[in-house]
Amino acid sequence: MFIVVVGIVVRQSLKAGLGSYIGVGVGIINQMYISTKYLSVEQLALSRLLFENSLVFSAFAHLGTPFIADKFFGLFRNDEEEHHGILPFLLFLPFIGSILFAGIYLACSDAIQGYYAERSPMILKYHVLVIPITIFWIYISVLESYCRNNARIAVPGFIREVYLRLANMLLILIFGLGWLSFDTLMYLMVASYGVAVIFLCIYLKHLGKWYWRFPNRTILNGKLIKQILGYGSFTLLGGLGVNMMLFIDRSMLAGERGLISTGIFIIATYMAGVIEIPRKAIAQISIPLLSDALLRGDLQQVRTMNRKSALNQLIAGGLFFLLIWSCIDEIFFLIPKGDTYGEGKYVVLFIALVKVFDIGTGLNTEIILYSKYFRFATLFILAAAVLGFSLNLWLIPLYGFTGAAIATALTTLVYSVTRMTFVWLKFRVLPFSYKTLQVMVVLMALYGLTWLAPHYEKNVVNTLLSIVMKSALLVLIFASLTIWLRISEEINELVRVGKAKVFGGRK
Repeated sequence: MFIVVVGIVVRQSLKAGLGSYIGVGVGIINQMYISTKYLSVEQLALSRLLFENSLVFSAFAHLGTPFIADKFFGLFRNDEEEHHGILPFLLFLPFIGSILFAGIYLACSDAIQGYYAERSPMILKYHVLVIPITIFWIYISVLESYCRNNARIAVPGFIREVYLRLANMLLILIFGLGWLSFDTLMYLMVASYGVAVIFLCIYLKHLGKWYWRFPNRTILNGKLIKQILGYGSFTLLGGLGVNMMLFIDRSMLAGERGLISTGIFIIATYMAGVIEIPRKAIAQISIPLLSDALLRGDLQQVRTMNRKSALNQLIAGGLFFLLIWSCIDEIFFLIPKGDTYGEGKYVVLFIALVKVFDIGTGLNTEIILYSKYFRFATLFILAAAVLGFSLNLWLIPLYGFTGAAIATALTTLVYSVTRMTFVWLKFRVLPFSYKTLQVMVVLMALYGLTWLAPHYEKNVVNTLLSIVMKSALLVLIFASLTIWLRISEEINELVRVGKAKVFGGRK
């Protein structure tokens, strides 16, 4: 049974990851070339700040609805009974949150403008756009959770990872050609999120899952509503804490150092963020399986899922880190305004290193969140958000974007170690094994090899060739060693199946 479960995780992660990797390709082209070429550093920082602030606010305004869907959907699951009317409930709850958020944000408008007026006055004209982006993002998250619980993750993932990034890139290209004003660009970017919501609704209708009926009061009774709201209140605080931990540094940089420093920091953290792609794909498909195992009290399955997920995340994330950091100077040489953005080189290093460690610790967040200890997940996240805010408040005035990077790295490290320790104490589940050490040794040895690369005169052609050759060689050696040492059973099984299909097809 467990082998079947692990196989599902691996296969579904690959399918879900395909859209993520396409989206990353589009995102890399957009963030590293299109945006940096056609937007000023201030315009780039502004457009990202609006989106990232909306993520922070949506984590509160959705009232925990996506987490509620993941936790309680099993009680309603019945296609013949149209899931007992859970969809209207999932759509109504964040509607209330959206109204409350919009009212609070508008009431605080003067304070928000006062914070940015001196260092980042460009924000003042556009900050109100956070409201519609937040509302659209709320419903993207809620509808995606509903799709996920109906075993449909590829199309929603494609909409989030590919469509939104592609729309953003095309709009910036049109702006760069002089066909749009910056004002129009910003409004169309906001509209693209509304279109994503429409796409998700159409997709659910196409699947025949757009069940619109009143909730079954036998199931959704007063006792369950109380449980749902209690769970949602804790998880929304946790979601708010996570997004504050991830994005508060940008807003504080904009207020303390201005949009240019913010833009440099955003590009650097985007590069480091590529490392987390495998974790997102694996975690997304693992949530239902992990939640079921926790409900059954099957700690052996939880332990094995966590360890295997941690190892495969470390392999993929570690390889991404190796490729990025070994070519970091070449990357900044190639991107437009590279001299300016290159000032954030060590931001990439600090944040990327801690992200490699974090993804190598496995599914600790999910284990806590979907267990009876879910309240501790909120406590840890809120504590990390307070720590991050305090460190940013201290370090940004002293060191600018480098201080923000140190604050973010320290906060993430403390948060990761805390979760891992808690999971060990409560579940006796650790993510590490001797294979973890093997991966680290291979990565360090390959990075040492990059120091033997010959020096060359930098121009566009030579730099591109250097990146391609260095990356190809590192991937080839890393993949060969990973397979030869049999570090990951899942990877070796995929290789075996691939060989069987290729050679079997030739017979």
